[in-house]
Amino acid sequence: MTTPLIDRLTRLLTDTRARTERLVAPLTDDELHTQPIDFLSPVVWDVAHVGNFEELWLVRQLGGARLTEEEFDRLYDAFEQPRGVRGGLPLLDRYEASAYLDEVRAESLALLHRIELTPDDPLVRDGAVHRMIAQHESQHQETVVQSLLVRDGLETPLPDHAPPSAPRRVDDEARVVVPGGPFVMGTDHDPYAYDNERGAHRVEVPTFALDRYPVSCRRYAAFVADGGYRRPEWWTDRGWAWLQQTGHAAPQGWVPDLTGGWRVRRTGRDVALDPREPVQHVSWFEADAFARWDGGRLPTEAEWEKAASWDPATGTKRRFPWGDAPVTPARANVGLRRAAPDPVGSHPAGASAYGVEQLAGDVYEWTSSGFEAYPGFAAFPYREYSEVFFGGDYAVLRGSSWAIAEPIARTTYRNWDHPYRRQVLAGIRVARDVPATRGA
Repeated sequence: MTTPLIDRLTRLLTDTRARTERLVAPLTDDELHTQPIDFLSPVVWDVAHVGNFEELWLVRQLGGARLTEEEFDRLYDAFEQPRGVRGGLPLLDRYEASAYLDEVRAESLALLHRIELTPDDPLVRDGAVHRMIAQHESQHQETVVQSLLVRDGLETPLPDHAPPSAPRRVDDEARVVVPGGPFVMGTDHDPYAYDNERGAHRVEVPTFALDRYPVSCRRYAAFVADGGYRRPEWWTDRGWAWLQQTGHAAPQGWVPDLTGGWRVRRTGRDVALDPREPVQHVSWFEADAFARWDGGRLPTEAEWEKAASWDPATGTKRRFPWGDAPVTPARANVGLRRAAPDPVGSHPAGASAYGVEQLAGDVYEWTSSGFEAYPGFAAFPYREYSEVFFGGDYAVLRGSSWAIAEPIARTTYRNWDHPYRRQVLAGIRVARDVPATRGA
């Protein structure tokens, strides 16, 4: 028996797996098994981990048979095996990992047609666990992309089957003013939302200004040319210490060319850096320094979500910046359509109610907020997804990237990482205070 919900969940799982296969298939055995840096796994670990997570949380939770031994669970447990040790583990090879994924998925799809999707168990209700499995796999696709992008000797470029969108000419320094007032932050209703996006709560946000577009490479190159990496006044004390320790002088992958401009290294190729692209692969320290140099600051998480999600005309929240309509290539660059961000100004159809563009897709954006629980937070389905990270050394990133799946482009999605990490497909959007007017 099939239903529209079962059909949607089947397509979701199938489409997600197709992206994994398209991403991994061209890689050599060496590219699959090499650990590029100590905090990114060998690609083949991520592939088998995706299968093991699906077996643990879908197959076994819904009454299916155990497909592996207990030792296998330990081998692919993200907490028991920190990233730094994964390259030395006795991992499945590419053929074994692929066969394992196929076996788990066949059991998952068989269970989908045998179980009831509207029971009291919130893990199963309306396909919640299936959505979680698909999102988890997409997040590991993005991790694989990060792993490939940090390698200098990669032989196989990332799949790039779509040309960049044709951008209109825009002022890449344009800003919009978001009026002060309350809005609803978070969600209680989105079927894809993780526990850290819940519950919905009212937040008062003062009036502020926000860049209409993510910071372009042109703007960031001006910061570099002005000695931004040599001037401590733009950096926090910790950021400056990090800069002295690492010696970084530009974003990850930027290489100066003979003309005084920049090229960017992307998976085995050096290509001319498009000055219209959003800058990516910058740490929080770099993003914060740029914002100071630019005369502004990073937005708070609440400011970012209000600008992305709130419709002041109706007093309602939007699932995506443009509304509740599905993601399309005209609205956002997501889902591994191409292996780079689209130039600023490429997606006017994806603008928020306030006229802010490219809040979904292309690059994540650093905020000034630490990763904390919302009021009423309840861990689901396990503490290790969110709760164990609250209050740690993590800055929140909002938005989504060109490498992540469509559902994650929602306005409530929260990402987080250490402020010194640069492998994330992260960029910048600058906020500014707006002085209160007399009588306001």
